[in-house]
Amino acid sequence: MAKQNKKVVKFHKVSQLNIGVVIFLIIFIYLLYNIYQYFTTEQIAIYEVSQGTITQNHVYTGLILREEKVYHADYAGYITYYNKDATKIGVGDFVYSIDETGNFYRDIRAKNDGQLFSNKESYEDLEKTASNYVNNYCDQDFYQVYDFQYDMEAELMKAINENALSSLETSSGNYSGLHIARASEPGIIVYNADGLENTTVENFTADAFEQPSHAKTNLMAHEQVNTGDLAYKLITSEIWDLVIPISQKLATKLSDESNVKVSFKKNNSTAWGASQIISRDNETYLVLTFQNSGLRYAPDRYLEVELLLSDITGLKIPNTALTEKSFFLIPKEYLTKGGSNNANGVTRRYENEEGKTITEFSSVVVAEETNDMYYVAGDELSEEDVILKTDSNETFTLQEQASLQGVYNINRGYTVFRKIEILYQNEEYTIINTGTSYGISLYDHIALDASEINENQIIQ
Repeated sequence: MAKQNKKVVKFHKVSQLNIGVVIFLIIFIYLLYNIYQYFTTEQIAIYEVSQGTITQNHVYTGLILREEKVYHADYAGYITYYNKDATKIGVGDFVYSIDETGNFYRDIRAKNDGQLFSNKESYEDLEKTASNYVNNYCDQDFYQVYDFQYDMEAELMKAINENALSSLETSSGNYSGLHIARASEPGIIVYNADGLENTTVENFTADAFEQPSHAKTNLMAHEQVNTGDLAYKLITSEIWDLVIPISQKLATKLSDESNVKVSFKKNNSTAWGASQIISRDNETYLVLTFQNSGLRYAPDRYLEVELLLSDITGLKIPNTALTEKSFFLIPKEYLTKGGSNNANGVTRRYENEEGKTITEFSSVVVAEETNDMYYVAGDELSEEDVILKTDSNETFTLQEQASLQGVYNINRGYTVFRKIEILYQNEEYTIINTGTSYGISLYDHIALDASEINENQIIQ
């Protein structure tokens, strides 16, 4: 038998590449790269354009101007009034009496001694006056304390003089030195003065709106007067004006309005006033003329009102998205089509670095148009470039530029400037017109903060 060869030969094991491990490593590296990109690349916040409304806050304090006549005392002595403040009187009605000796004055008050608040309405009027002051009190308007003092004193004097009129008619002949004043014309009687009685729409100044400088003086609180002192004033017309300082922006908006509706904060009533815009000492004012309600606001010089203007509706975007861009203005006949995608552009002629004259098509973006001009921008355009008119030897040099307000649209994955037309704006949001040519539309995506990006930037 043949002898068997027992020698064992060892073969080297060939290592095989595990395709699963390779794929896992590739995916792992890709994930690491994306995580790195996410944390190192500046993120662009996106805002979706929506339909919205901004409620306008147009609350102002206006100055009341009207026909007012002031009447002065012809005698010195104790004065007694016979009408409630801010009431209508007729020709010949008793207005006040002046007692030079003081006898009639003391007798009238003696009759009222202990009876001052016998009428329940006296209590109610005082309570209402105090309640209104407390509810409307503001530390910044401390001067209103004097108005409150005036109102309370007026209510007290009204209560004291309730019986004075009947006493005057029955016993006036029994007192020497008693002088009676009657109304020489009809009107609304007012027992306060603020120094603005002769102010009109034609002569008012900005100083008239300084309320602390024109606090009301309560004439009814004076027991005695001297000859020539102001006794009362008479409003002789129901027509009155309310002058309101406004911004030039609001003035432009109201320039075509002939009537404006307002709400009076004092009693929440509303009224329409004939409107006009005037300028005085570089300031702009809205003048509203009312044909009635003069009696209701007769004691007042200043009124807080809200202009009831329509709320603005349109596309609502945050103010941070707003930006501006400059564009070249070119005549419309110089715009042409070209390039691989037949895009808008111009035929540009320039000299290259070698001094050769080059004529080529340069694509542009049209952002706005007028009757005869386009607003265009392009990466290859610069000032003093010469463009050619299609099928002509005429040329145009790029010089005139204009700025447009807009936002950066990112629907295509990169930023593109789109113009906007602003309708209204507050501190946070802007309402823009819908359907603007070369603009944005509902549900478009725009950059939330235009200051953080540039045009044609790719969005990660």
